[in-house]
Amino acid sequence: MKQLTAFLLIISLNSCKSDVTTYIPFIEGYWEIVSVTKDQKKVKEFKMSGSIDYFKVNEDLSGYRKKVTPRFDGAFEMSQHQSEFNLSIYESQLWIQYDNNAVSYREKIIRANESSLIISNSDGFIYTYKPYEPLIFD
Repeated sequence: MKQLTAFLLIISLNSCKSDVTTYIPFIEGYWEIVSVTKDQKKVKEFKMSGSIDYFKVNEDLSGYRKKVTPRFDGAFEMSQHQSEFNLSIYESQLWIQYDNNAVSYREKIIRANESSLIISNSDGFIYTYKPYEPLIFD
């Protein structure tokens, strides 16, 4: 009986975990940083950011991240630098693995949906983004 109870508990705990593959379709796009936190304390809050992070995700889960700057005409100035990455799932977590210029690091996608993107790095910083909305001047 104890084995059956333990088995059912394990199954129920695993079914409660969110499926991180559902995050993948929401990563691609233009994201504006809202805040940076560490140890549950705000390090910085952004009222408005001068640069936007653009994520491109390919079907094979490779992609790149690039800083772009919005212009008043609605277009973007693209930086020449882009960080190539691969998305992977490890221990039920979604990771962005960067390998650029002999430097390798990864960040964990905590959440990605239509209204937010939350990423944490190995230093304990958590970056919260919202979808970029262009300023409209009438």
